[in-house]
Amino acid sequence: MNNQNITSEEKLLAMLSHLSILFGGIILPIILWAVQKDKSQFVRFHSLQAIFFHIAYIIIALLIAIFIIFISLASGLGMSALATQNQDPSAMPALFFIIILVSVGLIFLAMFGMIGYGIYLAVKAYGGNYIMIPVIGKAIYRKIFNTL
Repeated sequence: MNNQNITSEEKLLAMLSHLSILFGGIILPIILWAVQKDKSQFVRFHSLQAIFFHIAYIIIALLIAIFIIFISLASGLGMSALATQNQDPSAMPALFFIIILVSVGLIFLAMFGMIGYGIYLAVKAYGGNYIMIPVIGKAIYRKIFNTL
């Protein structure tokens, strides 16, 4: 992973592609990739990683949202079932509260974890490093540099 011929402009663009998790969303790395794909392998590598990182972020957010909706509906159905059986439904709100608290905690953990990792990737990119995101990083690197 050679970083000797990387200009400061390329480092800046690579950093911005990762920092787009904070501003610009997925559009910024797509634009950077489209503009720089034939000019700089370094920017191309980091912008593609940022694109896939944004997609992973969106998928994780959707999965957490679906989980929260499912749990909320299941909790609501459970509370109505207890009410129709004339049982004490006071135990169910505590469980519902705990589930919502855990869900909100998952949202914040995922959000801040992904933002923190995006900032880490931006710092490494600005340092001229080809840091690879787990799962997709090696595939992108092989594709760009035509290695096996």
